[in-house]
Amino acid sequence: MASGASESTRLDPLQYPWNPPKTSGLINGDDFLPLQPAAWRLNKALVEADAARLDSRFLVVSIGSNSSPDVMRRKFARYKQPVSRTLPLIRGQLSNIGIGHSAHVSRAGYIAAAPYFQMGARSTVWASWLDERQLMALEETEPNYRRIQLRGEACPLVMDNGECPETFSLFTSRWGILTDGNGENLPFSDQPALFRLLAGSNISEDLEDGRSFFQEPPQRIAEKLALPSAQAWAKEWFCAAGLATHVDLGIASEE
Repeated sequence: MASGASESTRLDPLQYPWNPPKTSGLINGDDFLPLQPAAWRLNKALVEADAARLDSRFLVVSIGSNSSPDVMRRKFARYKQPVSRTLPLIRGQLSNIGIGHSAHVSRAGYIAAAPYFQMGARSTVWASWLDERQLMALEETEPNYRRIQLRGEACPLVMDNGECPETFSLFTSRWGILTDGNGENLPFSDQPALFRLLAGSNISEDLEDGRSFFQEPPQRIAEKLALPSAQAWAKEWFCAAGLATHVDLGIASEE
């Protein structure tokens, strides 16, 4: 099933996080090959694609646009060295991790997803096994995040085929998680819905310019957020307005 996209085509920030697969499968070039959990043979599929085996790969959980095959292809294509475009992408359920939004604006003009520890939470995620160069290419695209190792004991990850990895890694925001101004983390939403939440946040009167910014039509907001000056302003406003909270996943991380 071909799902490639031109590398020169700019993704619409209002459509973030774009298109995750409908089922677990294998990204193989421009194709996405669905895999049935009961018959998973990931190593066999990788060998047939002339790609690195699972035991030499790194398990990384994706909660935002890194679950989109098109996004991963773009990131690999832009790396300074050739990168394999063969990658398992498997759906799973991750416990005790909530999903919100990072308190910054990406260079592409959207407010990306970010995880935080929340006992009892259960989130649908996508897990990818990356080879060494794929991992380097991915990390280069995440300057606003840091990758940490999590323990499956603290944050159980159950894959579509029932497997429960003992450890895996996850990207966490360096800037904190967006809140409503009352201490509650804003839920992960599409961009227009997030703008409405920010427009209704509880802030002091001297910071009303920020709420006004997010009260404009979504397309106009997205156009402005594509500007570096607006991105810098937004990150500062999130902090000044008390809408950014520190995230500590130490309780779930692997020492």
